[in-house]
Amino acid sequence: MLTKDDKGWITENFVTRGEFRSDMAEIKEDLKDLKKNINKVLNAVDKFSGKVADLEQENKMGAITLRRHDVQIHELAAASGTAITE
Repeated sequence: MLTKDDKGWITENFVTRGEFRSDMAEIKEDLKDLKKNINKVLNAVDKFSGKVADLEQENKMGAITLRRHDVQIHELAAASGTAITE
């Protein structure tokens, strides 16, 4: 059986129902703020990843164009008898 001392120790060391509910309100409010901040971060990351994807595509197309120009320059040089230094 619990004595009065045991009950006193329990109420001092554990959260009672009233205290628990007040803490829950604070936690819920903090979670709302956290969700809002996470959504902002996710939006920023989405924008950044989209920009990176665009730059990668642009880089690939630039490499293809550069290679094509290199081939054309070498063909023109060969046709005109010009030597190209590498």
